[in-house]
Amino acid sequence: MIKADETHAEPGRYRIAVRELCAFAAREGDLDLRFTPSPTAQQGIRGHQRIVRRRGKDYESEISLSGDIGNLTIRGRADGYDPKRNCLEEIKTHRGDLSHQPAHHRALHWAQARVYGALMCRSRDLEGITLALVYLDIAADAPRGAKGSKDEQNEQDAGALADRDEQTDQADPKSRKAQHDEQRLEAWWSREALEAELARLAARFSEFAANELAHRSARDSALSRLAFPWPSWRPGQRQLAEHAYKAVMTGRDLLAEAPTGTGKTLATLYPALRAMPASGTDRLFYLTARTPGRALALDALATLAPAADDSEGQEKTPATPLRILELGARSKTCEHPTLACHGESCPLARGFYDRLPAARDAALADQRPLNLATTRRHALAHDICPYFLAQELSRWADVIIGDHNHYFDSHALLFALTQANDWRTVVLVDESHNLIERARGMYSTELDARQFHFLLKQLSRTGHPAPLRSASRALARQWRALEQLELSADGDTQASKVDSNDAGHKAQRLALEALPGDFLKALSQWTGAMGDWLAEPDKATNPAAARQQPARATATQAPEQLGLIARDASSAAPSSVAINTTATVSGSTSSTARRRVEPDVEMMEAYFAALTLARLAEGFGDHSLFEVELAATPPARQASLASDSSSSSGAASAAEAEGSEAAARPRKARGRSVRQIQPRLRCVSPAPWLAPRLRASHATLLFSATLNPPAYHQRLLGLADDAVWLSVDSPFSATQVQVSRHRLSTRLRDRDASCRPIAELMARQYRQRSGNYLAFFSSFAYLEQIASTLQQLAPEIPQWRQTRAMTEAERTRFIQRFTPKGQGIGFAVLGGAFGEGIDLPGSRLIGAFIATLGLAGFSPENEALKQRLATWLDNDAQRRSQPQQAEGDPHDDTRASRPVIQPLNADDCTYLYPGLTRVVQAAGRVIRSEQDQGVIHLIDDRFMRPEVARLLPRWWTPTN
Repeated sequence: MIKADETHAEPGRYRIAVRELCAFAAREGDLDLRFTPSPTAQQGIRGHQRIVRRRGKDYESEISLSGDIGNLTIRGRADGYDPKRNCLEEIKTHRGDLSHQPAHHRALHWAQARVYGALMCRSRDLEGITLALVYLDIAADAPRGAKGSKDEQNEQDAGALADRDEQTDQADPKSRKAQHDEQRLEAWWSREALEAELARLAARFSEFAANELAHRSARDSALSRLAFPWPSWRPGQRQLAEHAYKAVMTGRDLLAEAPTGTGKTLATLYPALRAMPASGTDRLFYLTARTPGRALALDALATLAPAADDSEGQEKTPATPLRILELGARSKTCEHPTLACHGESCPLARGFYDRLPAARDAALADQRPLNLATTRRHALAHDICPYFLAQELSRWADVIIGDHNHYFDSHALLFALTQANDWRTVVLVDESHNLIERARGMYSTELDARQFHFLLKQLSRTGHPAPLRSASRALARQWRALEQLELSADGDTQASKVDSNDAGHKAQRLALEALPGDFLKALSQWTGAMGDWLAEPDKATNPAAARQQPARATATQAPEQLGLIARDASSAAPSSVAINTTATVSGSTSSTARRRVEPDVEMMEAYFAALTLARLAEGFGDHSLFEVELAATPPARQASLASDSSSSSGAASAAEAEGSEAAARPRKARGRSVRQIQPRLRCVSPAPWLAPRLRASHATLLFSATLNPPAYHQRLLGLADDAVWLSVDSPFSATQVQVSRHRLSTRLRDRDASCRPIAELMARQYRQRSGNYLAFFSSFAYLEQIASTLQQLAPEIPQWRQTRAMTEAERTRFIQRFTPKGQGIGFAVLGGAFGEGIDLPGSRLIGAFIATLGLAGFSPENEALKQRLATWLDNDAQRRSQPQQAEGDPHDDTRASRPVIQPLNADDCTYLYPGLTRVVQAAGRVIRSEQDQGVIHLIDDRFMRPEVARLLPRWWTPTN
C-alpha cells in the first residue's frame, strides 16, 4: 500500500500501490458488507491463469508498472496486455449475476484500470489505449447440460471441457468474445485523458502523503532520542531489553522467559521503539491474549511518551509524535449489533466512505493514543462505524495493540496489511505461552452435524435449484459414508477407532491421518452450489423449498460481517418474522403458496463453516487430524435397523426377481444419520500455519513468565532454528515465598479420599496466617467437594467460589473480594479466568493452594492428538536436521551446519507441559513485587518427580 522507504525511493517521495491509491482516493458511498459469494484465493488464481491461457502466445501478463507524479511513486502489476489490440485488461473473478455487483465496486475497478492505463502509456509511449474490465464467472466453468445426479462424472467432464475451451481459445483468440463465462466492458482512452485521471487521484492523496512523510521523519527523530522513563532498571529488566534490541536490529526472533515482576511490557516496548529508526521498522504490533494485557501496554506507552503539561489547563498531548491505536473485538465495539453492515440497514454504514476522510484526519491529528474510547468518540462525531474506522486507522498507526488473532489468525487484519503494504514490522507477543492453544483453535474447525442434518434435508427438496438439490443429496450420502471408514493399512485413509467403555453399538471416534477425499469433494461441490444460489437466490421459487417455520433472521453476509451477530439472532429477530411469501392459486387442482426462499442466519453459518473446513483442508498435513465422532445408537434403533435390513434384503430380492419398480428404487440408507456423525478438522501443531507469519515480520519477540521447556514452544510455534532463547533471572528471592509440596494424590480415583486432608491443610494454613488465599482445582466438581468439606470443618473461614459460565460482572465481584484487609479463600478452576492475567499485589493475596498438576484429562481426543503429534515431531525433527545451503552464491555447495534438535516426547507435549504452565501461572499470582511475602502449597505427590520439579521456577526452593 503506502510506504515511505528511503532505501527504495527518493527522499521526499511516497511509495503507493495502485490498488491502495484507488482505495484511498476513489472510494465513496456506503460501507456495504452484504455477502456476495466470491471465489476463493485459489479459484481466483486459477481464473486468472485461465484467462491468460486463452489469450494466445503474444499476450503479456503480470506487467510491472511504476511512475512518479508529484511527491508520489505509484507502483503495481497490471493483469494483462494484448499488444495486437493495444488492450490493457483488468481481470476480476466473481460468482453469479454481475448485475448484482455494487456500483462502487465497479467504479473502483475502473479507477484501477485507468491508473494502470496511464502508467502503460508512459511505459510504452502510447498515444492511447483500450481498457477492458474482464469479469470471469468461475461458476460457469462447469459443463453445460450436466445432470445433477452424476456429480463425480460432472467434475471430470468439467476439467476436460476447460482444457478443450483453452485449446480453442489459443487457436483462435477472437473466440474469447463468445466465451460464456466472460463479460467484458471496454473503453478507449487517450493518454491525455488518462494522465488527467491519474493527476486527479494523486491530488487527493498528495497532501496526505506529504503529511505522512513529515510524520515519519518526526517520529524517527524522536524515537532515536527516546530515553528510558525510570532512573533505574528492575532486576532482569535490562537483560531482557538488551536482547530485545539486538533481536530487532539483527532481524531475528526472540523467545524470552521472564518471571512476573520483571517489567516485560516496558522491557520489550522501549527497545523496539528505540530501534525503529535504525532498523527501518514501519510498524510495531503488540499482541496480547487478554484485555488486561492491552491496558498494560497502553499504560507503558503513556509512560514512554508522556503527556506534556499545559499551564492554561488545555488537554495534555504526548511529547513523542507516535500514533498508537488499540484494536478491539467487533462484538464489543459494534454500536448497532442488531443491524447489518450496509447503508440500507445501519446509519453508521450509510455514507461511510464519504465521511471517512474527515474522521480519519481528525483521529490522526489527535496526538493522544487512539484507545477504543477515543476512536469511538471520533467515529460517532462523524457518524461512522467505530469498528471499521479503527480498521482504516490501522493503515496509518505506528504502534498497534491488539489480540493474538489480529496477526496470527488465517484472516488476520495486521498480517494482511503487512503483506499488502510490504511493511517491515516488529511483532511483540505477550503471554505467548497461550499462543499454541490459541493457534490450534484458529486452525481447527468442525461442522455442526445437527445443523447440517436439517439443512441438507431442506435443500434436497423441490424448489431449490437442481444443482443445489443434487449437491445436498451427494453431501448427505458422503456424510453418512464417513461412518464406514475403518482402520486399513492398505487404504488411502488411515484411521484409528476408539470405542466408548460400554459394549455394543456405542459412541466411537475415528481419527484419520488422511482426508476423506469423497467427502471433501462433495463438500466442495456443495459450497459451490450454495455460492451460486446465494448469488442469485431469486431462482428458488418453488413452495416445496420454503421452510415451514419462521426464519430467525435473513442474512447475506459472512458471520464476522453480520450486523446481526449470529448467536444473538434468535433473540433479536421477532418471532413473527417469516420468509417473504406470496400466494397464488393454480387452477382447480391445487392451491400453492409460492415463497421466495431467503438464506437465514443458520444457513449462512453452515455455509461459512463448510468454506472454512474446505480452506483448512487445503493445508492438511502431518500437523492436522481429521476426526469423525459417531454418536451412540440406541439399542432399539439397532434392533430396528437389523430387522429392516434383513426384511428389506429379502423384499428387494423378490422384487428384483419379479422385475418390479421397487427393485429400481434406491434403497434408503441404513446406519447413523447425518446428525449422528460429527466431522471435525483439528490442528495438532500450529507451526506450519504460524511459520509464514513469523517469517513475514522483520523480528518477532515472544515473551511470557512460563515458556519452559523452550524447545516445546520453539518447535510448536514454528520458530526458526536460529531463534534466540533467553531465560531471565527472577527479581524475587526464595525468602519471599514458602513453597511446600504435599504427598497427596489428586488423581480421579483418589479424590474422595483427598478431600478431608486438603481441607484440613487449608484450614491449618489459614489459622496460622489469616488473609486472602486462592485455591485451584482441576474441575468444578472437585472444587465443590473440597469447598463443602472445608465449610463443614471450618465454617468460620469465609469462602467464595468460581462458577460455570460466570458473567463479566460476576468475575469482577469475585476479584473485588480480594481487598488489602480482606480474609477468606477464593475457589477457582486451574486454567480458568483467575489462573492468570489478574494482579493482586501485597496483602490482596498472600497464598495459593494448587491441588492438581493441571494435566488435560485422559480421553480419546487427547490420545489421538498425542499419537498424531508424535508423528509430526519425528517428521519436524527430520525436516529441521536437513542441511541448508548457505546464503550467497546459489551454486555454492557449502552447507550450513545442522542444528541440534532437542527431542520432545509427545506425551509430555500433550499433558505435562501445558499442565505445568497453568500451575506456574496460577502460583505467579502470589508474589507480584519485591515487597510481597506469601506461601504456595503444591498438593500432589507427582510434584516431587524430577521431570516435574525441573519445570518449576528456578528461584523456588520447595520443601516436602
